Amino acid sequence: MLGSASSTMPANVVSLPSGDQLPTAANGTNAANASLNENNFFQLLTAQLQNQDPLNPMSASDFAAQLAQFSTAIGVQQLQATQTSYGNIQLSGLVGKNVAVTGNSLNLGTGGTASGAFNLATAATDVTVTIGDTAGNPIQILNLGAQPAGTQGFTWNGQNADGSTAAPGNYQYLVSAAGPKGAVVTTTSYTVAPVTGVNVGGTNGPTIDLGAGLAPVPLSNIQQVF
Repeated sequence: MLGSASSTMPANVVSLPSGDQLPTAANGTNAANASLNENNFFQLLTAQLQNQDPLNPMSASDFAAQLAQFSTAIGVQQLQATQTSYGNIQLSGLVGKNVAVTGNSLNLGTGGTASGAFNLATAATDVTVTIGDTAGNPIQILNLGAQPAGTQGFTWNGQNADGSTAAPGNYQYLVSAAGPKGAVVTTTSYTVAPVTGVNVGGTNGPTIDLGAGLAPVPLSNIQQVF
């Protein structure tokens, strides 16, 4: 028969050795400042079990809770990695498509047409698009008539006001819109250009490369995909 608590021999509790209790990273830095991986976790758990107080061992529920917490953390990391990979695949699908980004450039290609877009804060009864050369000289005016609120697109056939054909290249445009009784409608112009590449490793987030000699722009600048 087991004796009473007063006759039990005193327990010899072994403490962890002095010094760093976390594994040291390969570069010599303390791993307390680094991320713990599966091996680090199980090393710590084994040391915890070996050095626990035999009179007050870890309960089964606490042990299970630690395992569950670590399993959850690993699952979240794997899910985030999967989402990032899937997002990059989706971004690659933009290559070859036309997108509208903030700007007022028109690129007239060899096909003889150029596309642009704009946003109207409210519906307009009369909208005009004035196309100019790189010096800002107007060469054509497009009368688009009444347009609803929101983002609208337009196409220029590459013809000057005198009926001649404009040379391929970059042009500029200005949108003017009037509402009822001639009230000015706020407009925002967009450059429409093809996506030639996607960069996902930038420090400020993904960027897209555009054709027509335009500079790369942040992904957040895309207003619409055509």
